[in-house]
Amino acid sequence: MPSFSKLLCETDVKKQMAVNSDFVRHLPEPRGGGTINFQVVDVSSGRTWQFGYYVRRDGHPKPVFQGDWHDYRREKGLKVGDKITFWADGGNYSIQAERKITLMGQEIWTSDF
Repeated sequence: MPSFSKLLCETDVKKQMAVNSDFVRHLPEPRGGGTINFQVVDVSSGRTWQFGYYVRRDGHPKPVFQGDWHDYRREKGLKVGDKITFWADGGNYSIQAERKITLMGQEIWTSDF
């Protein structure tokens, strides 16, 4: 199943999240430009979100997530350094947010935050 993970940077958290360019071929096919909307299920909660993606035309070739990405980010309380993993399985899409914590002296990633 195709996927990508990324550590969130300030732009991802404050504006819109840049998507791995190699992953775009696994997203819905754009028809006529503009934002493409599609449903994404959060692995931890099972909640469905309406994400959108588009390729910016302002000299930044990387596609970005928007739409419910902003609400998802706020609800999860995502911060710079948190990690998201995004999966595509045919026409089904899912996401998981994780944060690094220290547990018994070891750093681990958890989705329980």
